[in-house]
Order: sequence, then structure tokens, then C-alpha cells
Amino acid sequence: PVVRPELPLPGEHPVDAFILAKLRESNLTPSEPAERRTLIRRLYLVMLGLPPTPQQVERFVNDKRDNAWELLVDEVLANPHYGERWATHWLDLVRFGETHGFETNRERPNAWHYRDWVIDALNSDKPYDQFVLEQIAGDAVGADIGTGFLVAGPYDLVKGADPKLRQMQRQDELADMINTTGTAFLGLTLGCARCHNHKFDPVSQSDYYAMQAVFAGVNHADRALPLSEEAQQQLVVLDKQIAELREQLSQFIPRTSLAAHLFDDDKQSSAKTIEYVTEPAGQGKNPGGTERGFASDAGSESHSVNVSGGAYTWWKNVPGQVVAAYRPQVSGRYRVWISWGSGHASHTKDAQYLLDTDGQINSTEDRTQLAVVDQQRFSDGSGDVPGKSLWSGFFNAGVHELSTEQAILVAGGSTGSAVTSDVLLLEPVTDQSLADAEPSMPRIRGAVNARENVEYVAPIAVRQVRFTINRTNQSQPCIDELQIYSGGENVALASAGAVPSSSGDFVHEKHKLKHINDGKVGNSHSWIASTDSNCWVQIDLPAVTTIDRIVWGRDREQQFSDRLAIDYRIEGAVDGENWALLASSTDRMPYQSGGSTPEALVYEFDSFPEQQASEGREWLARLNKLTAQRDAIATTTSVYAGTFSQPGPTHRLYRGEPDAPREQVSPAAIKSLTELSLAADAPEQQRRLKVAEWIASKDNPLTARVIVNRLWQFQFGTGIVDTPSDFGGNGTPPSHPELLDWLASELMEHDWSLKHIHRVLLTSKTWQQDSRPNAAGLAVDAGARLLWRFPPRRLEAEGIRDCMLAATGKLNLEMGGPGFSAFEVEAENVRHYHPKKDFGPEDWRRMIYMTKVRQERDAVFGVFDCPDCSQVVPKRSRSTTPLQALNLLNSRFVMQQAQLLVERLDREAATPEAKVELAWQLCFGRPAEAEEVKASLAFVHDADWQQFARALLNSNEFVFIP
Repeated sequence: PVVRPELPLPGEHPVDAFILAKLRESNLTPSEPAERRTLIRRLYLVMLGLPPTPQQVERFVNDKRDNAWELLVDEVLANPHYGERWATHWLDLVRFGETHGFETNRERPNAWHYRDWVIDALNSDKPYDQFVLEQIAGDAVGADIGTGFLVAGPYDLVKGADPKLRQMQRQDELADMINTTGTAFLGLTLGCARCHNHKFDPVSQSDYYAMQAVFAGVNHADRALPLSEEAQQQLVVLDKQIAELREQLSQFIPRTSLAAHLFDDDKQSSAKTIEYVTEPAGQGKNPGGTERGFASDAGSESHSVNVSGGAYTWWKNVPGQVVAAYRPQVSGRYRVWISWGSGHASHTKDAQYLLDTDGQINSTEDRTQLAVVDQQRFSDGSGDVPGKSLWSGFFNAGVHELSTEQAILVAGGSTGSAVTSDVLLLEPVTDQSLADAEPSMPRIRGAVNARENVEYVAPIAVRQVRFTINRTNQSQPCIDELQIYSGGENVALASAGAVPSSSGDFVHEKHKLKHINDGKVGNSHSWIASTDSNCWVQIDLPAVTTIDRIVWGRDREQQFSDRLAIDYRIEGAVDGENWALLASSTDRMPYQSGGSTPEALVYEFDSFPEQQASEGREWLARLNKLTAQRDAIATTTSVYAGTFSQPGPTHRLYRGEPDAPREQVSPAAIKSLTELSLAADAPEQQRRLKVAEWIASKDNPLTARVIVNRLWQFQFGTGIVDTPSDFGGNGTPPSHPELLDWLASELMEHDWSLKHIHRVLLTSKTWQQDSRPNAAGLAVDAGARLLWRFPPRRLEAEGIRDCMLAATGKLNLEMGGPGFSAFEVEAENVRHYHPKKDFGPEDWRRMIYMTKVRQERDAVFGVFDCPDCSQVVPKRSRSTTPLQALNLLNSRFVMQQAQLLVERLDREAATPEAKVELAWQLCFGRPAEAEEVKASLAFVHDADWQQFARALLNSNEFVFIP
């Protein structure tokens, strides 16, 4: 346990007391205080990663208040750029990247939310224990973005065909989460126990797999953020207003096409609604695109959207020979709409469509001609013949009385070598005005969608409503709620006395028959059938009721789109025996695998009296306005923060081999540190939450020590423990163990405030001392681990780049949001990243906002020991290489910035001497000495101002923390 030690030198600043005691043991003395110009520059570079402006330097130098330094420290800690600077350290530690890595290295466009969340958390001084908890279980405490930590690492998108390889890939994903959690928060290398007991620390292989059980339900993916409570309340009000307006407008919905039937030549053959009388010769494929007749033709005011699915069937043309028979099996009065494959000169110009009364192909005397069409052109006779396989659009073949025995035949013409067939649509005609009309295209309902589908029916009295599902897009069908409306009332609710039944139910806690009419929507309150197809669910109303609308969806919370009914019929009955068709999928657009959104309803006002029509138009305008407001509020943000599912059993794997499971392991923490253990079937979220609470507890002996050591490391360059992610037996002992414990206890006693610890360190004499070396110190402690001076060090890559942009005046200080790229991306299946050669204002933001591409580094500053985000980096190396010097001296970016610095000097200084003075202030935070001014002017005379600016940006004084 962390125990607060006594100060070795009472009366001293706590940090200084421990440091001085150690120095005296080595016969060393601390250095003198640094001068104020050095202190403010050091403070800004360490805490903000930016240089102070000349004005800020002069203000501090001339501040005569006794507490000037403390006030400056508070000012810097309140600066929003503090969060950016310290988030850079944290993102290294948690291997944050914005591409997946591995061979494809695809982008993660929504990963930046986690980066911004870290910046905001640090700026707001979120208590560190809460910061920890939210990154492991933020979804349980209303901080969903925080779990971006769990999936911040690399992810192999390409899954192997071999099951063992896929298992190993999953094991690697979980190992990444476990290892990062252990090193980042606990300073423990838990990953070492994956294949055997840890060689150095009391962590068993069973401990490792107990931790794996904690994270086994975490998956790499984007996740939609939940709406705020305020937004949810606004939606309740808007939904009520929208529902009332829709109810008022329902009278204006045309009902002529509600029972239309659509038959696709190549999609309905299995349902025996199409008979191929002769063997087809092939299939024509519409070209991709949105032009007329193409696969994605969206239609116009004069022609229909392409409903063919992008293909048609063709046969060798024999004059008069029947090639296909549509058998719609309907009765009543219908307008017949026909379509075909067009676009080729080989197609017949006089294909015949015939109505056969008895449906018998062999008898010809009972046939009536419906149409003769030119199959080379569109249905309206327009268009050229481009030699492409196009969809014709719909041809109006007139209104006809149909019976269930009849067939509509397609027969060859007297010209051409091919005859084609495509979609047939039958649109019911309910009155003479509709029969007399000459529409250019039928009404077609949009495809089904997972969120919500509304079936408007002509008012009909029923006691039972049955929803029969013939086919889904995937697996057993699921419906989250079946709503049946009589006017504005949902009469299907169980609370109103309605009783559900079904052909068979999938057994699961979330998916029960009672959920079909419990008034709750979403996947967690849904019904799933026991079979994949030919199943039904039924609602029995308490009394015969006149209904006019049926509403259903698969998941109105929009989390799931599988199990969607795409071939269905809805029927009603009074006696449970004589069923009438109310609605079906036959008049809908074909379902596309990408899904679709609820279709916009069409309202017709012209046939109503003017006053009634005018009122309807006002209602519609108000509905559109409220719907737009609702959509704006309900729009969810997707973040790359993982998704969660209940995992199955976890087993210890012999030697880490996925196919060598041993005993089952329950979710738990490290036994040598805690007794925390959960049941084997504990809910997924609870597993992460309980372990997060243990890690963030004051009783945990590691968490506070590890984070204060990291703060010390980034303040002084080296941690009290210089293996900051390994506090185990293979790590190095602390240089000042009592100081480490004092800081850990101080953190916990001050509500885990990181800014408080920063303030403690920054106000110490140890931090404020000069950095110049002396012989005595170098002889005993050349690395300054004992801190007899402040250890100077080179800035990291981000600091060098940001300081350069600050000096030239081009730094864009915009915070947050999507980042900028250092690369030109070649967007093939495998992404190729080519370094940018030209840079503009969009590239001049702080480097933390540069999109972090795994396996690639920024071409200029990447050589300054930037990690590539593929692995945890608790401590960057500080190498010195020729390439670093050459990049700073010769790269296009630095040459551009040198020229921009010259332009700034020209704008802001009038004389050569003033330019040199300004350059020194901007780059080094101090005035130039007389000799430096003289040498600079001589250099400019021999070279030019750009080379002068280039030299300053390449100097040690510019890139070092003093």
C-alpha cells in the first residue's frame, strides 16, 4: 500500500526536501535558480509544447510580485494548449492511431474523437481515477468516447480463411488490450503471462486469461454515441407533435397502389410466379451508374426508377413463340405495367405481350393482345440503341380484369434475334377515374428498411392480423414491435388486451413473443422466429376493429439491420379463417444489401376541396419543419470506441495456443494484488466496470505511483522509475522511492488531480534551478538523475514543428475535430501513403492533429523518434542522426518556414538590426547580444535573410528545452 512518508527535511518544499536529502548523501549541492527568461521558456515548452511570445516573456521578466512564478504556473495550467501537449504523451502510451495497420492499413475516420476526449479530460483536470475508469468502462458511466482506449491499437481487417488463424488474430487483439491496460495503468507487463507464468512478477497464466475474460466481449468497430437526456426529452415532445400531424395528413395519402404486385423475371421464379417456357439464352446486366436505364437510374417526373435489380432475361427470338409466362395469381381490376431489356439492335422491335385466359400455354384461342413493343428502345419509344443492356422503364399496357387462372405471356416478334423480359407490375384500379387516367409510370413503394415501415391499408374491420415472412436478408426474422392503428390509437398493445401468437419463437431473454406488442422498440425488446422462412406472428385484437395502418420495424434504435423481412404479406381476418391481403412486399422496390431508409410518404391534395387541401398543405409544411428539427437532434455521432457483446467461456490456453484450451477461467483481476473475481457468466459491461473500479481504487498499490512517475518523467526527462511501464521485478528501482510514495499519496489526497501534481513539481526549487553543468555534478551524476541541475533535453518532434510554426507566425491554433494528413493517400485496397511535397494553411495546425498513420512517419519530423503507433511507447528514445540534421536543413517544409519567417521579420521590423533582434526574441525568447547581432548581419551580407532564418530554425537553442 501507498504510505505517505515523513519529509526528510521539514520546512523545505516537499519535492526539494527529498531531492536535497539525496544530494547531500552524494556530497552534491543544487544549482542556482535559472533566470526568468529561461524559466518561462522552459515552462512553456514543457507544459504547452509552444514557445512564449516576446510579449509574454517581457511581462514575466518585469513582474515584481512575490508570487509571479506561481501565478504564471496557474496561467499555463489553465491554457487549453496544456491538454494538447500532455495528450501527446498519453496517446503514445496507449498506441493511438487513426489507421488499422497491417497490410491494408485502412483509415479510421472516427478515431479522432478519442484524441479530443483525452485533450478535454486533461484540460478540465478530470480526476485521474475517473479518467482511468472511463477508458475501460466509459459506456457504463456515460463517457462512451473514453473506451476508444480499448481499441486504439492496430487491428487486422483481413481475417484468415483458416479457423486457427482467425483464432490467433482474435487472441492478438485481446493481448493488445490486456497488455496496454497493464502497462498504461499498472506498470505491469501482463502480456508476458500469455504463454506461461510471468518470469519476473507474481502474475500467473491463469491471471492473464482471467483478464482476457474481462475484455473478451470488446470488438474493434465504430459505435454511435447515445443521445443526451436533454435531446431525448426534446425528441419525446417532437415525436408526439409529428405523430399528430401524420395522423391528420393520413387522409391525403393515395391508396390506389397499396396492394400493387411487382414481379421480377429473375427474382420471382422460385415462387412460381414466372415460368420460363423455353430455356433462356442469357442475362443482360445494366451498366453501373445513374443514367436512364442504368442500374442506379433514380427515375424522373416522366419515367420510373429502375426496379429491375440491374438485370433482365433474354431468349433467342422465334416469331410468335412464347418464351415466358407471368402467373400473378391475383383477381380484380389492374393496370398492367410491363418492362423489358433494351439497348441492343439485336432485340426484336415487335415483341408481343398476351393475356391468356386459362393460363394454358398450349391453347391459343383464348389469348388477347396486351401490347406490341420495340425492345430496342425505352418504354416511351425514346432513346437511341447504344449497344448497352438497359432497363426499358414501364410501359402502360392498359387496365384489365384479371383472375387467378390467367397468365401474361411474352412472345417473340417478327424481327431481331433476341426477345427479352423483365419486371411486371400490376397496379389495382379502384374507380373509373383511375381507369380513365393515363399515367406515365406506376406508384412503387420504397424498399423495406430496418428502422420503420408503414403499411397504409384501406379501412377494414378485422379481429386478427397476421404477418407472414417468407424470406429475410439474413437468418431468422426479427420484429421489434408490430403496431396496428385504428385512427391514432395503437390497438395491438398487450395493455389494450391484444394477444400475440406465432409459428414458433427463438428462445432468448431479449427476444420473446411478448415483446411483439409490449410498447417497447429496439433489439432488446423484439421477437425472433424459430425458423428462417415461412413463419408468422399474429395479433388477436380484443374485439373486431376497423384499422387503417400497420407499422413494423426490425430495430427502431438503428443498431441492427440483419433478420429483416424482405418478402412478406400481412393479412387480416374476422373469424381467423378467411384471410384478406392487407399489404405485402410485392409492390416494393427490391431490397438492396446496403439497406435503405424509411420512404417519404406522398400526399395528394388536388382531389380535395380547396379549403381542406390548403389545410393539408399547411400541415405538411409544419410536418417537414418538425421532422427536420427532429433529424438534427437525433443525429448520432459515430466514434471508433469499440462495440461490446456477451462473450462465451474463456479457457486458459496451453502455451498460448488457441486450439489447446485447458480449464475454464472466470473474469478476475490479478490474484497477487486483489481478490476481485466475477462469475463466469457475469455481464460483459460489469466485467470491465469492476476491474476498472479496482484499478482506479486508492487501495491499488500501483495506479497512483505509476501516473505520478509518468508526470515526473515528462517534467524532468527521466522518471523516478526509469522503466515507467514496468514496476515489476524486471524494472529498475526508483531513484527516490519515498518521493514517489509522497507524490502518489498527494495525488490521491487531492482528488486525483494531475494539475495539482504539476503545480507541486513546477513550484519546487528543483524544477526552477539552472541547467548549466558543473564539474562536481558531472563527476558524481553525469545523467543528473539526482537533479543537481535541471536536465536539458531536445524537444520531441511535435514541439520542434509547432515551435517552428509559432516562430513564423503561421501556427493554426484551431483545436479539435478531424485532423490533417501528412500524406497523399493512394486509396487502393491496400492503402499507400506518399509524403506530401507541398504545404499550406491546412497543414499548419499543431502536430497532435496530424492524422496518426501506423507504419508510416511524417517525412520531416518522423525521424525525431516519433512512434509509428503500432506499439505502446511509454518513453521515446532521443537519438541523434544525420538524417535529423538533413531534414531540418533541407526539407521543403523547413525551407518554406524559413521564407515565412523572413516575411514576418520584413513585416514587423524596419531595420536589419531590428530584424535580427526580433528573430532572436521569436526563436530563443531572449535579446540578441551585440556580438550575435554583428555576426548575424555579416552572415546575411554573405548569404541572405532566408539562410539566416534557416540557420536559426536549425540551431540547438531553438530545439532544446533549456
